Amino acid sequence: MQRREFLKASGLAALAAGLPAVGRAAQPMTAAATTVAGPADYTVHIDTGLIEVGPQRILSMTTYNGQFPGPLLRFKAGKPVTVDIHNHTDTSEQLHWHGQFLPDSVDGAAEERTPYIPAHGMRREVFVPGPAGFRFYHTHVRAGANLHRGQYDGQVGPVYIEPSHEPGAFDREVFLTLKEFEPFFSQGGDMAMDFLAGAADPALKQRGEDAMRASLARGMKKGYEVGYRIFTINGRQLGFGEPVRVQRGERVLFHILNGSATEIRSLALPGHRFKVLALDGNPVPHPAEVPVLWLGTAERISTIVEMEQPGVWVLGDLADDDRARGMGIVVEYAGAKGKSEWRKPEWRKPPPMQWDYRRFADPSRRVPTPDEVIEMSFAKDNAADHGFNRWTING
Repeated sequence: MQRREFLKASGLAALAAGLPAVGRAAQPMTAAATTVAGPADYTVHIDTGLIEVGPQRILSMTTYNGQFPGPLLRFKAGKPVTVDIHNHTDTSEQLHWHGQFLPDSVDGAAEERTPYIPAHGMRREVFVPGPAGFRFYHTHVRAGANLHRGQYDGQVGPVYIEPSHEPGAFDREVFLTLKEFEPFFSQGGDMAMDFLAGAADPALKQRGEDAMRASLARGMKKGYEVGYRIFTINGRQLGFGEPVRVQRGERVLFHILNGSATEIRSLALPGHRFKVLALDGNPVPHPAEVPVLWLGTAERISTIVEMEQPGVWVLGDLADDDRARGMGIVVEYAGAKGKSEWRKPEWRKPPPMQWDYRRFADPSRRVPTPDEVIEMSFAKDNAADHGFNRWTING
């Protein structure tokens, strides 16, 4: 080694010894993670892969273990697990354990000071899963204006933390991940929120409309919104891939995850009702039946469907355009068609309903008077941040 090379290497080694995060992010900042030897319970590989979402529609995306959604990880509440995460990409990554109560060293969010997984690096995480229920894991890299990064890509996978006992009796489980692909920017409008229960404040609505008109009068265009060309359930467009096969009389427990970066999703199954047992993995005080499910981004619903309407059905989004682009999956009863018979899946739009979380509250529980009321006004500054909308709370 030449003297110059030696000094350079020595200097870099000394510098690395004084820097906490970037050079040594392959090891989590927990004592347990450095003392657990042997093979991991689970291994997750972050890499670029090809996913066929429809006939001759093959997308390149960043995935977990070469598939979308990522593999289902089943943990036991309170039992420690070891997970090895390999990042085969050219950029640093974060894997966030959504919905779990974990130390910030393994939570997977840079905002909570979790070290990044370096490009072409690896880190071992050791933690105690919890609470029980339906959770998920996903990237926590901020995409900004890059529609090929972060939650726009294929880094989403379900987690089920098994409880000591299930909240409802069922015959089998089905996990569904809702996700859109091929995002693009437009300067369109906002999604209608008329499906949500609760009276709108006319004065507040008028203020918002006045602010939008004033912004357009100043020559500003509407802020950037994200649209999508491809819609999938479990990485497949409606009609592509295997259907959900059921038998009459079965009680099927659906665990449904909205893995979207931006979209609110709805789901209906003609002739059937959903008995909601848990929201975001947490058992509801009062399981109740509804004809339609609504899920915001990252929301999860666990619901029982009693299979008592033989046929071949579409479990799909209420939006005709989104369903036509793939947001649905076929539910097929055993014996609904012969071996050589093809039967077109049937879709019927359910009657209108409003989504109200209070439906799942304990009706016998008296709600106490609050000690304090804090009013919050959420407002949109149209196209205020380099063409993107800026959102404020109380200004």
